[in-house]
Amino acid sequence: MLSNACAYGLRAMMYLARQPQMEYTAIDEVASAVHLPKAFLRKIMNKLVRAGLVESVRGAGGGVRLLREPSNIRVYEIVLAVDGDKRFTRCMLHFDQCNSEEPCAFHAEWAKQRTMIQERLQALSLKEVAETMRKFYLDA
Repeated sequence: MLSNACAYGLRAMMYLARQPQMEYTAIDEVASAVHLPKAFLRKIMNKLVRAGLVESVRGAGGGVRLLREPSNIRVYEIVLAVDGDKRFTRCMLHFDQCNSEEPCAFHAEWAKQRTMIQERLQALSLKEVAETMRKFYLDA
């Protein structure tokens, strides 16, 4: 369902959610803690910065930090920032011409499932997922 980039972005955001709120965390630290390639994580972080979810500062004492409390960031916002809305708008079979007027065989069922997933991701906060994923982090 999610791209690798999105899964990595979620892992990084969950790690940041567990850091002191106003402190910056070095990207190298985040990458190491959640087992991600640094260069790829930097690209993902740039998307999260553009989306207004993360702040990035270069130099000594710099790094990244969340711009809002983890309880005020929805998982859906992270998915949109990294993957865009195609996960929730395109045809399951990737037919360009599939729509409500000319549906493919999976259109109706996928529309229901997609809506259910979208609603769940909108309801789920970063804080909730960060708390349930502690066992996957090196520092847990």
